[in-house]
Amino acid sequence: MRFAFTVLILTIIIVGCEKEATNTLELSRAFESNGYEFKGVEGKIGIQNTTLKAQEYQKVLWHFWGDSEEIKGNFRVEGTHLVTGEKKPILLVNPQGNETTWEYDNHYTQPNLGADKTKPSALWFDKSGIWKLDVILDNSHFAEIIVEVK
Repeated sequence: MRFAFTVLILTIIIVGCEKEATNTLELSRAFESNGYEFKGVEGKIGIQNTTLKAQEYQKVLWHFWGDSEEIKGNFRVEGTHLVTGEKKPILLVNPQGNETTWEYDNHYTQPNLGADKTKPSALWFDKSGIWKLDVILDNSHFAEIIVEVK
């Protein structure tokens, strides 16, 4: 009985610590470039600081700062819902539906708002919550952005 009670207490502590660790991830910080506010990693990657909503089409222009040799290749975004741990594609294939894909081709657009390159996209989140967006360029992890989806 004493052993079972000890195991139960340790399990509660471990589970509580894991949930706390998940919930303590901070949202990506806001920063400014050319008079516009972004969320992301200043000097590396950002999206305009607007409200992201679940179950809605959202047009997003990704802004990249840095060496043009690093900002190339296929553009992949892996979205992870931080409460459920589910990893999902969030890039929309077509704005008329909710079919998603993991990546877009390597076409980047001109510099904009102080960024060295940009990449247009459409996003679709299936549920609200805190999402980690891992951005992979040319098969290499480039950066991550943590956002709240309403």
